[in-house]
Amino acid sequence: MNKQELENEEVRQEEKKAKKKKVRKKKTMLGHIRSIISILLVVGIIGGSYWYYAFQYRTEVEPETNQKVTNTDSVYTMEQYLKTLKRNQTVYKYACDEAEVDNDYGTYVVPGLKSTRTLQVKGDGEAEVCTSMTPQGLAITEDYILVSAYCKTKAHDSVIYVIDKESRRFVKEIVLNTKAHVGGMAYDTMNQILWVTGQGSTWAQANAITLSHLENYSFEDGYHPIEFDMSYNLYKIKRASFMTYHDGALFVGFFTQDNASVIEKYLINADGTLYEKEDMNLKRTVGVTDPVAYAVSMQVISGKVQGMAFYNNKILLTRSWGILPSEVQIFNYSRYGILSTSEAYKTIKFPERLEQIYQDGGSIYALFESGAYAYRMSSINRIDRVVKLKGSKLVK
Repeated sequence: MNKQELENEEVRQEEKKAKKKKVRKKKTMLGHIRSIISILLVVGIIGGSYWYYAFQYRTEVEPETNQKVTNTDSVYTMEQYLKTLKRNQTVYKYACDEAEVDNDYGTYVVPGLKSTRTLQVKGDGEAEVCTSMTPQGLAITEDYILVSAYCKTKAHDSVIYVIDKESRRFVKEIVLNTKAHVGGMAYDTMNQILWVTGQGSTWAQANAITLSHLENYSFEDGYHPIEFDMSYNLYKIKRASFMTYHDGALFVGFFTQDNASVIEKYLINADGTLYEKEDMNLKRTVGVTDPVAYAVSMQVISGKVQGMAFYNNKILLTRSWGILPSEVQIFNYSRYGILSTSEAYKTIKFPERLEQIYQDGGSIYALFESGAYAYRMSSINRIDRVVKLKGSKLVK
């Protein structure tokens, strides 16, 4: 083989090596791509499975339980609660009073988050246990903390948990003859009547239970739901999402996700009934049977409002939606004011899934739904207690 042939052979060998190297590089790159795709598929499958389980499955299927009564223990320890609250130092500052360390920092454990004794929807006379009760409404009487909850799977009747204000112990469950969200409660201190939001065929409703009726009711006495003492259709309000009592009136509003909404004011008569107009033509037209209460004023609010409270001359609104941080917006009180987000003089970020708030004395109490079975896996900050806040510092 002459010199030229040797050189040609060397060139061919180099080209062959280069071609093999290019093929190996291509195979390596394809291997990397396949690995990345496999990892993304695995991550997607795991992520999708977790999303389905946390955000959908747990809202549709109740876990089984051997419990026969309403549980009274907390889902999370006090140490876990404090750790959760410390993620938001502003709220922690308003909430945790070292002077009340022996009273769980002023908190009240929400009972029934693991098991609640109630009735199957349209059932009567035979108790069942629900494991998907979701807290919604909050009210405070002279002696009790009251928390309403509904069955997330819609299989059971809604309830009200009665908690002793002083001892902080669970007293009993009040089973309601409805599966509604019961998102709002309000206590008329003058007439000692508890008002609970409801839903009629045409309008929202306000349903009343006298304090004496509430105290005398026992679910164990035949396993029947409590009967409302009064029920009113609320003219113009399609849904009653939250409610509070102030200065002889009920303030009722409804939740909208994006659009502006309203709060309607309904006067309470001296005997505890709601103000009605003489003209009942409209009532007959729409075919409702319960009395129709008429609002005397209205205030415009932004969307995502879940609760309302008054503190001195301030109005507090809670705004919450899904896994996003909640807010407490504070406004100067005005009878005809607009309570939209832009009008708030102070906005405080809160953990997600904040529901109703309630004023009692110098304190504001806050209720969350993140401790419920349906939302535990989809919430970062899980709170299973009614949280006591320092009202004067909150509105300052």
